[in-house]
Amino acid sequence: MNKNLKYIIGVISFFILYLVLSINIYSAFGISLFIYSGTKFFIDLGNKIEIKDIIILLALLQWVIGPFFAYNFFYDDEFYYMAVEQNTYMGFVAPASLALILGLHLPIGKKNSNERIYLHQISNLLKKHKNLDILFIVTGVILSIVKDSFPISLRFFIFLLSGLRFVGLFLLLVGNRKNKWLIVGGVLFMLLLTALREAMFHDLLLWLSFFMMIASFIYKPSNQKKLIFLVAFLFLIVSIQTIKHSFREALSEGKGKGVSLFTDLVQEKVIESDYVTSETNLSAMVTRINQGWIISRIMYHTPRYEPFAGGETIKEALKSSLLPRFLAPNKVKAGGRTYFTRFTGKRISDNTSMGLSLLGEAYANFGIGGGIFFMFIIGLFYNYFIFFIYKIAVKHPAIIFFIPLIFLQVVKAEIDFSVILNHLVKASVAVWMIFWGVKNVFGVKI
Repeated sequence: MNKNLKYIIGVISFFILYLVLSINIYSAFGISLFIYSGTKFFIDLGNKIEIKDIIILLALLQWVIGPFFAYNFFYDDEFYYMAVEQNTYMGFVAPASLALILGLHLPIGKKNSNERIYLHQISNLLKKHKNLDILFIVTGVILSIVKDSFPISLRFFIFLLSGLRFVGLFLLLVGNRKNKWLIVGGVLFMLLLTALREAMFHDLLLWLSFFMMIASFIYKPSNQKKLIFLVAFLFLIVSIQTIKHSFREALSEGKGKGVSLFTDLVQEKVIESDYVTSETNLSAMVTRINQGWIISRIMYHTPRYEPFAGGETIKEALKSSLLPRFLAPNKVKAGGRTYFTRFTGKRISDNTSMGLSLLGEAYANFGIGGGIFFMFIIGLFYNYFIFFIYKIAVKHPAIIFFIPLIFLQVVKAEIDFSVILNHLVKASVAVWMIFWGVKNVFGVKI
């Protein structure tokens, strides 16, 4: 596929949106960035493990696409409304999103131009250590089952280690083990059951997107197959978003459980009715993907009622991620409640957690110009982190399959810098411990 196609489609989409459809210039630019990034994701799928594409697509979906629909079609929500004018909001968000993209893709060093060499090296590794994939899968599955029995202080770390089951799946795909698709189906089905039991679907969708990305890299499907996979994945997303509220209500009222309840609701609300395209459902879906309502509240409230933080939350995040709580007992707790009221002026209940988002935090600290520059620095930071992983892959090729685990929280556009940094630090430590443990306990260098 033409490597310049993504640029051509991005430019054409901008001119159509702005000149033909007369959409606000900043909104048109932001939407064209999304279309460009979606095209790039499709082209990259099967050719590389590009976590950057998922970071950018999720960010643009929640910062640009959701807000655009909220501004132009679903603007009468009493609580999740956009608090500043579209031109003001998009005038910051679109350039800041571009800055993040530029930082992520700025050339910072020479990376192996043929990433598929790592697959060959991993294949050789599995020939020497034939049960490495099963070891990871079994360990991860057991930890995912027993993680709640650990002390609260250790649960997040155990949660990270439970991600080994997916790393094991990726290794399984490379090897030639018999019945491997039965094992893959079993692990993914367990992931689905967990999501249905907890009525929380975020991790399910993220791991499925990671699985699709890495499976495509291993098997290099045709464009037609990639399109089929993406359409099926989109159908799953729409189905979950459509029935999620009803599913949770039915669970709490004891009206059903598990897969049967889920499939019944999909049949009722998605397949056999027009509810999925109703204004009520579309409005609810826009609300769920619209992180912009929080960012717009921050832009309205700060600095009108609360001065810019000037990097305060960033410094606190650095202290929080690098120092254990016994050395910094007053450090900020993850979850977003600490800063939400301060920078939006809105109070939330004690059992509600809402983050400013990385983009909202950028504005709350540095305003428009400084916030755009901060997003470029964040993109550069991610870029270098990924580059460093690929430097390690030269000697430890299996680390490319740990990239989804390392970036599991980072790809989420709604979380704060403290959560991002905390996850990167702890996930990196967890991966180092896995590599150290496998080498020193089992004598396997991965």
